[in-house]
Amino acid sequence: MKTIVMDSANKYIVVAIFEDGQCIDMIQEAGHRKQSEYAIVYLKKLLDKHHLQILDFDEMVITIGPGSYTGVRVALTIAKTIAATSDIQIKTVSSLKALAGMNKAIAILDARSQKVFTGVYDHGQTIVKDQMIEVSQLDELIRHYKDYELVGDLSFVGQEDREVNLAQQIYELAELEEYVKDVDNLVPEYIKEVEAKKICQ
Repeated sequence: MKTIVMDSANKYIVVAIFEDGQCIDMIQEAGHRKQSEYAIVYLKKLLDKHHLQILDFDEMVITIGPGSYTGVRVALTIAKTIAATSDIQIKTVSSLKALAGMNKAIAILDARSQKVFTGVYDHGQTIVKDQMIEVSQLDELIRHYKDYELVGDLSFVGQEDREVNLAQQIYELAELEEYVKDVDNLVPEYIKEVEAKKICQ
């Protein structure tokens, strides 16, 4: 089983290839607005390096958002194009859950304008669904889930960001997901703001 993993939703561009559960090679590079320019370039670089073609792959796993409006669409567009011209199957993973991986974690991503995207996860299971909240509401969420690790854009809580192996975490999470049945109608996950009282539901 050969798998392409791609994440272009936020500050990293991630492209990786896996075979039978093992990461053969990957690129994970920070840099906003690089996604649209480099996603296909990096994918071709890995394929050429390992003498592979798209038709050699069985599946592709992408992050589906939330995240940058343009960034989320990069991996999605590539996946839809590949699916339209091959038998490859597509799986999607939340960008927030990708940061948490199989850990017990609260994931945080910058949503601009003093807002954050956030979700709470426990070993791949969603405890609090992905949502957008005011930065001021973070303390309440953290207090409620005080034994959960914080991951993502940690500058919002006064901590330094820690890089994680997104490709590996996305791949592992994809094992819990079903294949997308209607790839043509697959759209990014855009999240609306919720009321504070709904945070801990």
